[in-house]
This record gives sequence, structure tokens and C-alpha cells, in this order.
Amino acid sequence: MEKLTSLEKITEVLEILSQEPYEYKIGELSHLSKINRTTVHRILAELLSKGYVIRDEGTKKYKIGPTLYHMGNIYLNNYHYESKILEILNRISKSTEESVGYAVRDGERVISLFEIEFHQYLKLNYHAGIFYPMNRGCYGKCLMAYYDQERVRELLHVEKFEKLYPNTLTDPEEIMEEYQRIREQGFVISDEETLNDLVVGVGVPVFNSDGKVKACVATAFIKGLHYKDKIEHHKKVLLENAREMTKYIT
Repeated sequence: MEKLTSLEKITEVLEILSQEPYEYKIGELSHLSKINRTTVHRILAELLSKGYVIRDEGTKKYKIGPTLYHMGNIYLNNYHYESKILEILNRISKSTEESVGYAVRDGERVISLFEIEFHQYLKLNYHAGIFYPMNRGCYGKCLMAYYDQERVRELLHVEKFEKLYPNTLTDPEEIMEEYQRIREQGFVISDEETLNDLVVGVGVPVFNSDGKVKACVATAFIKGLHYKDKIEHHKKVLLENAREMTKYIT
């Protein structure tokens, strides 16, 4: 690794803490960041004093703290439409009786803003504030399908993708073809490509009043015998509600 500045070392530690399993010991952070243990300890002590991280005294692990949560809420409030979007998401969840979420593309990263998990025997464990990859899942595929495709192609050839499940796309050309299908059909399906082979996702783009895609709203559910019928129902519900969301998005 090239020599990092002090600020780069701090952001490297924070970025690791923002990834699963979201809590790490000093040794683990040092190994993953390739920053020596003494420096990591000093960084964590400073972040701890400011509330950016907290420490579990039982496990000796560090995790993201309340100060960053506060900053995240300020970021969220910048969208100015939280109450209306949550109202619509709750309606979708009640109509489909499944989990539903809302993500946006910020720059070249896809981030979930809102997640409502419907009660079911298997938790999906989607969380607001998580970044999603561009090659799999409803959020990543949908939002990158409507981004500058020349730039997307460049990004695809830089990224290295792991084949996690049977339908996880890893080849750049196959991913580009999937993006084209999403634009042509106006919806996205995630089946046996993320989390586990029991979970199916259905998503649709959310346009603003100028016709630009600004978000993706998606449902996720446990795969069952008649899951294809459920997909069709979810598409209908999502498309109807996505049109209403357009009124609140600039």
C-alpha cells in the first residue's frame, strides 16, 4: 500500500468499520487496513474521544458511534422528503406484506436511505446507510443502469467481482447487458445473486419531474412456491407508488 496521510488512515479505519460485521478488534483493523497496530490504536483513541466510534468493553471490539449517526441524519435530512417517502414505503410494505427499501446513487456509489423490514421468520437484515455493489441486487443494478454508461463501463473494468451465488454477475459485458434489459423493461429482479438463494428482490427506478432516475424502490421476500406471481404483484405495487414519489423529488 502506498504511504497514507493521517487523514487517509482515519478514513480507511472508518470505512472498514462501516462494512460487515460492523465491529472489529484493533488487530483485525490493523490487518485489514495494513496500518500498524500502534497507529490504529491512536486513531481509535481519538475517534472514541469524539464519539465517532464506541468500544464494547466485553468483546473489546470497536464500532461506529453516535457522532457519525448524527452526521448521517444530517445527510438524510438534506433530501427534504423523508416523511413523504417513508409514508409511501410503509404503504408498499403493507400492500405486499414484505420488506421494502429506498436507495439513491450519490456520485458513483449506491446507498440505502430507508429500510422497512416486514415481520417474517427469516430476517433479511437490510440496513439504511449501507453501500451496495453495482453488479448485483436491485439497488446497485437499477441505479447504475441509468447512470452514464460510458463511465459505468470504465468502472466495471476496474472493479473485481466475486461469484457469490449462482446468478451473481461478474463479467462486465454481461452486467452491461443486464443494465440494458433493466432500462428496456423498466424494472429489476434480483434472484439467487445476493444474500442467499432464498431471497428475491424486485425493484423499479424512481424518476424526478425532469425524467431523470434519482432513486430505486425495492421489495425483498423469501422465495416460495408461487414467487413468480408475487414478483408480478410487487412490480405493479412498486410502479404505482414510484410514480407518486416523483412528486416529491427534484
